[in-house]
Amino acid sequence: MKTQSGTITAQDGTSIYWKGWVPDHSPKAVVHIIHGYAEHIDRYGNVIGELLPSGYAVFGNDHRGHGKSEGKRGHVRSFQEFIDDEKQFRREVIQARFPKMPYFVLGHSMGSLIAMNYVEQNAVDVKGLVLSGTGSEPGTDIPKALLTITKILSKILPSLHVKSPLPPEFISRDMDVVKAYVNDPLVYNVITPRLAHEMNRYVVIGAQNAYKIQIPVLIQLGSRDTAFSGQKELFEMIGAKDKTFKLYEGLKHEVYNELAADRMKVLADLRFWLDGHL
Repeated sequence: MKTQSGTITAQDGTSIYWKGWVPDHSPKAVVHIIHGYAEHIDRYGNVIGELLPSGYAVFGNDHRGHGKSEGKRGHVRSFQEFIDDEKQFRREVIQARFPKMPYFVLGHSMGSLIAMNYVEQNAVDVKGLVLSGTGSEPGTDIPKALLTITKILSKILPSLHVKSPLPPEFISRDMDVVKAYVNDPLVYNVITPRLAHEMNRYVVIGAQNAYKIQIPVLIQLGSRDTAFSGQKELFEMIGAKDKTFKLYEGLKHEVYNELAADRMKVLADLRFWLDGHL
């Protein structure tokens, strides 16, 4: 295995950190991981550990305001900045190294919203899309009054840090995963009204434009995932004929980081689906 890392400079000058894992032999495809809110690309060790031995190269970046990238933590001026950063990352890093390699996109949680909108805007040469911890509307645990307040604050106090409303235990039933998440210095529990509102807007925009997604799609969800709602509705709205919906009973938000026996099943399903779409 060879590990690569570096930075790209976004259109507004923000430095975006990226990392890649490449098998020793020539890879059969590239998987572009788009991570979730408040985390970073190095939290996807289980996915990398499953895909790398099977011949996949795996690449991803830390979003602006996340991980080792520059930017105010938990903040963005526009959600489109995330999407544009991913487009640039693919051009400058992935395509520069693997110009003709089969290319898949995997987005988790907030990353699934970025991935959906990214594919809807630019699906050129994308072999397939994987969405984890996704949906078509904000989560049912978020009161409607809070959505309204967030919208107002996004205009008048857009960059104010507030505590995230979701407890860390929502990610997994594996307490070792939860403990590592809480103790990770690159993970945080704050968000700004602008980012919260932009997420709420773009989950709806992504769902409304899901008919544009004509490439194969795999959705992987835990039945106890409350981050978003309308998961089945999103699946039905996706325009692709080749689409698969995997609901894992009892699992929480991070299906790739669940209890060992469960995540082995989820990861095997992911690898099997990717292999079947090469």
